[in-house]
Amino acid sequence: LTARGDENVPQRELNRVTAAEQNISLKHKLDALTADLETVKDAQQLTEYDLLHMENRRAGRDKYKTLRQIRGGNTKRRIDQYENM
Repeated sequence: LTARGDENVPQRELNRVTAAEQNISLKHKLDALTADLETVKDAQQLTEYDLLHMENRRAGRDKYKTLRQIRGGNTKRRIDQYENM
């Protein structure tokens, strides 16, 4: 793709707003459920993926943030970043 070709590609993830961000009461309910689940989680049953997911959540990373970062640069940088994943 060229720089001109990128102009026509829809970039929905740049403007994405989650349901929890839109609805404050939903966010509070999700936070309460997350806290409840944390209390019953068995630390011995955690997999590598669970640990990776928890680290990504702590760092504030999700798939949409990654897509926004990739879309932020020029085409060559995007390709390099995608290949390094």
